Amino acid sequence: MENPTHIMFIFAVVVGILYLVVIVVGLIYNAKVSGTSQVAPWMRHLRKYQDNRLNAGWRIQMIPYDDPSKPMTPNSTGALAFLQAIGVLGFISGVALALFDKTEYIENGLIISVLSFSIVLVGFWLKSRSDREGWDVASGRCVDREIRKLWTQSGGDSSGWIWVWRIVCEYDYVGIKYRVTPTVNWATFSSEEAANKFISSHISPDGDCKLRVNPKNPLQTELFGQGIKDKLLY
Repeated sequence: MENPTHIMFIFAVVVGILYLVVIVVGLIYNAKVSGTSQVAPWMRHLRKYQDNRLNAGWRIQMIPYDDPSKPMTPNSTGALAFLQAIGVLGFISGVALALFDKTEYIENGLIISVLSFSIVLVGFWLKSRSDREGWDVASGRCVDREIRKLWTQSGGDSSGWIWVWRIVCEYDYVGIKYRVTPTVNWATFSSEEAANKFISSHISPDGDCKLRVNPKNPLQTELFGQGIKDKLLY
């Protein structure tokens, strides 16, 4: 009978290989979509499917800030994205090493896993800062809002009900008026009370709010005050 630790080792190696394949496919996909000016029929069909999934069940439909004729692409390019990928692969490799021989390699495997997980967290933080470097802050007005209660399908203890906000805002930027659906928080809310408390602390009763704006693409916005850097600017 196969040793259970060896089975788990093989499983970890397979997961690592599959993750590497996903990274390579993702890079090829991003290059294919963003590197062409001609929109193929499969791109239009994929974008329509993505939009339908994104807006299913919502009264407020997302206002796209990218080319609506091209598929959405994950923001997984650049050196920092590779840093995150290396961290994930290192974490999986550390787990696999620890499982291969618990008596000889478990300590080294755990060290590799912890360090790699730290690299992933640092990579996410640096990429978030890098992606928003140079963004402006503008005053806006929330003209519509919607909250939904959704069931997560994560499985296990992480499954459960969550609350998610969508808002519509209008603001002026360099003399042009924009209507946008800003990103509300970088996470979901575990209770309706927490969701309402968050939105009321960022949007006044009259609808006044602050938006963080991408100057290269003013349709890409976030509700201001959701990160540590934002809070320091208050």
